[in-house]
Amino acid sequence: MKYKKKHKIRLTKTGKILFSIIIFIFLSIILFTNSNKETFYLKEENDLYVMEIKYPRINNKMLLADATDYINNKKDEFKENMQDLDYKPSSKYDFKTTYEVSENNNMVGIHLTIYEYTGGAHYMREDKSFYYDKNKRKEVSIQDFLENEESLNRITSLAYYYVMKYSKDNNLDFDEDWVKEGLSNGVNSLEHFRFIDKGLEFIFPPYQVAYYAAGEIKIVIPYEELAGVLKKEYLREEQVDNKVKKRNLKEFSDKKLLAFTFDDGPSYIATNKLLDNLDKYNARVTFFVLGSRVEDYKDTLKRAHDMGNTIGSHTYSHSNLVKLNDYDIINEIKKTNDNIKNIIGENPIYLRPPYGNTNKNIKKLSNMNTIMWDLDTEDWKYKDKEKIAKYIIDNAHDGGIVLLHDLYETSIDGALLAMEELSKEGYAFVTIEEMIKLKNIELDKEKSYYYF
Repeated sequence: MKYKKKHKIRLTKTGKILFSIIIFIFLSIILFTNSNKETFYLKEENDLYVMEIKYPRINNKMLLADATDYINNKKDEFKENMQDLDYKPSSKYDFKTTYEVSENNNMVGIHLTIYEYTGGAHYMREDKSFYYDKNKRKEVSIQDFLENEESLNRITSLAYYYVMKYSKDNNLDFDEDWVKEGLSNGVNSLEHFRFIDKGLEFIFPPYQVAYYAAGEIKIVIPYEELAGVLKKEYLREEQVDNKVKKRNLKEFSDKKLLAFTFDDGPSYIATNKLLDNLDKYNARVTFFVLGSRVEDYKDTLKRAHDMGNTIGSHTYSHSNLVKLNDYDIINEIKKTNDNIKNIIGENPIYLRPPYGNTNKNIKKLSNMNTIMWDLDTEDWKYKDKEKIAKYIIDNAHDGGIVLLHDLYETSIDGALLAMEELSKEGYAFVTIEEMIKLKNIELDKEKSYYYF
């Protein structure tokens, strides 16, 4: 039998070069992959412990160095503790790390989580976060994203509310004092955060705001609640199609100004009767509404807003705020503001506390401007339009704030009678917002305003 002669494959000079390049690339990929594994992942195991470390993969030298140094220091501490042991445990000790990278515009952050088991009922956990501003080329904290000095107090109050809400939503019974204590360390209490689509997310490790079994607590504060708290470039505000009729305030510059305000509404008959007649006196007013009523009368509320009247909050259920705990205070205000925004597209910025009862803590928790009154018609008691009108006419003055309730037709009739008479005396009827602009007043949220 004859066999065919095998021909050797001979590469040309060009082929040899191409083959060498392919081999080089192949070997480089293997070496790079192995190098990455050695750089970013470390596992060590012996009779005493298991160590599993994931180093961050991030394209920022400063953050990478800080995170790596931190992990290595904790690793070395763990090993030193292991060397001090003079006995062998029944089960191996453990050390492991995880991380999460977040980015938002010019900011990048790393959140490290280190778990150690050295005996006892459970793992011990330690968290550490680092943030870097690419534009400023420096490391930053939550403080660098806040609008002003008061913002830290405000964001801490919101964090308290959402932690307590998390507790109630998940049937967890958090201790209120524990939560407050866990948030009492200023910037350090808000160390772990990230910007997400829905808002600013905060992470609280076990033991910071609650017992260990509750685990990691994550809350999200919506961006709309952070207006005036976060710097504008970090807010993701919705664009509102605002069809509100704005008035030319110059026409009132030589007038005496009076602000009619109506509490406890809206209602259907009384509120709409007022709205039907405001144009007769070139008037606009302010409504301090109850959150529990706005959904039932949303068409009326939207009509009032779109006409150019100001909508303020009178809380959700007309509770006496000074008798409530912090969570319930915020809840009364927040539920109302949410309901109002769902209808008119914007959050109210003026608050009238029920019964006029407020204090420094309520003002801090609300983060709203507190508007009281100096002309109390007691319309709810008399329900007499003539008596109501006479009181307003007799006590009217420039910058005055009139208190009425748009639950009663007699209150509306009295207000309209007073407008008819006072318009002859050079008065203009403006909203609280218009009054503030016309008198060029800069509001202070720590104050209560009875007149302007």
